[in-house]
Amino acid sequence: MEDIIRIKDTASMHDRIGNDSIIRRRLQAGPKKTHIIAINHNTGEVLREGHNAIMLEGSQMAACKMFGLEQTVITPTYNSMLSLDKTLSSDWDTQPYNDPIICLWAAGRDGFDNTANEVNVTTNLDLIRPDSLVPFRYQSVDDDLPQELRDVYFGRKSDKEWIKYYFKAFDTTPLLHIRYLDGTEVTSNLYNVDSSQIAEIWVEMRLSVTRNDFRNYFDKVIGWDNADISTISLLMAWYDNTVPEDSEAAEQDKIFYKWYQDIVPFSKWNFTAINLSDLTYAVDFIYQVYF
Repeated sequence: MEDIIRIKDTASMHDRIGNDSIIRRRLQAGPKKTHIIAINHNTGEVLREGHNAIMLEGSQMAACKMFGLEQTVITPTYNSMLSLDKTLSSDWDTQPYNDPIICLWAAGRDGFDNTANEVNVTTNLDLIRPDSLVPFRYQSVDDDLPQELRDVYFGRKSDKEWIKYYFKAFDTTPLLHIRYLDGTEVTSNLYNVDSSQIAEIWVEMRLSVTRNDFRNYFDKVIGWDNADISTISLLMAWYDNTVPEDSEAAEQDKIFYKWYQDIVPFSKWNFTAINLSDLTYAVDFIYQVYF
C-alpha cells in the first residue's frame, strides 16, 4: 500500500537539527509580510508605521496564478457596490481584456474606533466599507478633472451635480528589490556567491495624499469634524478603454480613459486616524510588500 504524507500546516514547517538550530521554511502563496510607513510630506516626520492584512481576494489571486487554477470564490466588486460609471455588465461576467493586477488604492474612515481609542482588527475577510470610503476628488459636474488628472484618479461615480473619484493610482511605478540582508544586490551570479545570508524580495511603491485630496468631500459632505482617514487598501483590477462606435461622446472619449473593472481589495491597513483638516497637510505612504 502506498504511503501518503499529509502536511497540514502550510504556513510554516519547522525542522529541528540538534538542540539549538531551527530551520524555518514558509510554504505560502503570495506575500508573506508588508511594511508601511506614513510620512508627513512637508517635514519627513514618520506619522504611522505598521503591517497590513492580505484580503481573501489577494491570497486567492496569488494562489490561482501560481498553480494555474480558476478562482472559486467570486466576490462582489467596488464597481457594483458603488455603481461606478462605465462598469461592464455584472460582476465577473466579462472576460478581462488584460491581466488583473494591483494598480490602485483607496482610503477610508473605518480603521479606527474613536470611542474605544484603538485600531480595529483587520481580518482577511475585511474591506473598506463603501459607506466608509472617502473619495479622493469630489468635483462639480461643471468642474470635472482635467485630462491629465484622469490618469491619476479612478473609480468615477457621477450624478446630476457631483462627480466622485474613489481611487487613485500609485505615485511611483512598483519597483522590485532583491537584496541580501546586508543590503547587497542579488545578481544572476548568486549561486556562485559564498554567503550564508538569505535574500529578501519585495515590491515598493509610494502612495500620496496631496493637499487637494479629500478636502472638497470633507467640506461639502461630511464636515471638517470628520476630516480624517484611518485605513488604506491596495486594490486589484483590470481596465477597459474601448469606445462604443455609436457613443455620443466618442470623439471626446477617444482620449481613452481607463475604466477599471472588477475592482476588489488586495490588502487593508488600519491605523490611528490621521487628521486632514489642515489644508496644507500632505501625507506619503511608503508601501513595501515582501515575498
